[in-house]
Amino acid sequence: MIEKELIKRNLPSLFGGEENVSVKRWEEVFKPKWRDLLLKEEYGYFPPIIEPKIKAELNPETFSGKATWEEVTFTFERNGKSHSVKTNLIFPKRKTNLPFFIFLNFRPSVPDKYLPIDKIIDNGFGIFSVCYKDVTDDNDDFSSGLSALFASETRKDSEFGKIVIWAYMTMRMMDYLQTRPEVDKDKIGVIGHSRLGKTALVAGAYDERFSFVCANDSGCSGASLSRGRYEWSEKLTHVTKTFPFWFCRNYLKYADNEDKLPFDQHALLSLIAPRSVYVGGAIEDTWADNDNQFLCCYESSKVWKLYGKRGLVCSGGMPVECDAFTSGEVGFFLRSGKHALELTDWDEYIKAIKEKFN
Repeated sequence: MIEKELIKRNLPSLFGGEENVSVKRWEEVFKPKWRDLLLKEEYGYFPPIIEPKIKAELNPETFSGKATWEEVTFTFERNGKSHSVKTNLIFPKRKTNLPFFIFLNFRPSVPDKYLPIDKIIDNGFGIFSVCYKDVTDDNDDFSSGLSALFASETRKDSEFGKIVIWAYMTMRMMDYLQTRPEVDKDKIGVIGHSRLGKTALVAGAYDERFSFVCANDSGCSGASLSRGRYEWSEKLTHVTKTFPFWFCRNYLKYADNEDKLPFDQHALLSLIAPRSVYVGGAIEDTWADNDNQFLCCYESSKVWKLYGKRGLVCSGGMPVECDAFTSGEVGFFLRSGKHALELTDWDEYIKAIKEKFN
């Protein structure tokens, strides 16, 4: 059944139609190809790395004495322009070698309905969170926020969209975590929901220091295939009309023209291999197209298998409500409910990651 659904979608081959591809050939030929193509034609190229000035201040809140909370401000300067981003670093007290989530949130509040601090620290994780709008606004204005330090006067066809700028910030947060003694540098992941789930995937694909990626309800142009989408789900024509600034200008030409895409989203997921990626869906979130999220996980698993990893381990049929396939390096689960980042989503991600590391 799964293979029949994939045949209908006529996806570009991850290996150029070649058989018996080696890890060496993937690393030297196909992986660089997809890395460049996805940036050139969908998300836009990353701007140059700036080393920010960093100031950390202790917040007196300790979450019932369990945690340390530091407010960390990143200040970026370039060509006479400056922009500061406030982040929140929270981790269990008197602990070392901690696994960490870098979390893109929709709001700066701590805790937040999407940021259950007690659950995270009680499970032995640290959390490094940032509000995405503090990085750059979610609109077509590239003259303010962090975007302003890099944007051209007129955006070029392959110049970055906002997703890349949000991902860029997570990478600078990753740089900072490398300097912290509390952190296990081999157990840092990135997590986001919806448009920030797309961002988490881009960050994980282009920064191999992320050992795991959690993409929640990321949908179209995230973990969901663009080809073969259902009539009730979001398509490229919708996302590029409403949010063209998330992407590079080149991507807009594929609206209502998905078959001309030289890639699909399985190529994005494949760039995370052989590390771990977990994709969460919700049964009532039909806009995200859960079947195509699942198929994307399934097809991209071919790359994990090159590395001798298991990829997606599933039952063999299309997913149904409450299915959770998270034992492989590619995980997918489908909970009840709507488009949101729920406590049950955090439960699934934390459980899968703890099982991986234990």
